[in-house]
Amino acid sequence: MGRPTRYSPAFRTHAVAEVRRIRPQYPSEWATIQTVAAALAVSAETLRLWLRQAEPPAERGRADVRRQDAEIRRLARENSQLKRAIDLLRRTGPAPRDAGPAKPGSPIASTPIPALLHHLDQLLG
Repeated sequence: MGRPTRYSPAFRTHAVAEVRRIRPQYPSEWATIQTVAAALAVSAETLRLWLRQAEPPAERGRADVRRQDAEIRRLARENSQLKRAIDLLRRTGPAPRDAGPAKPGSPIASTPIPALLHHLDQLLG
């Protein structure tokens, strides 16, 4: 047998409707959830779950697609940066044979790719 619910379905429906009503006034959905949760004395995570449960299944799928699209865009940017770095490194000529790979913790190994690209661009003019 499941745990008895502390909140009535009407209360949950009211809480979800309130989040949806005032959502445009806040910078994010989470900020809206936190505000409404505090006003209604429920946990923000509980209210977030009620919102997800109130979404039609198609909406839940769209949220997954949006997350996947964002990840694809991030990976495409990273891929583009890496291709550019490889191209710049190829144009600088062969690496010294005794150099070997950068050791973990060395300045070059810990430098972010965009900074390396900027540095290589400066060197190549």
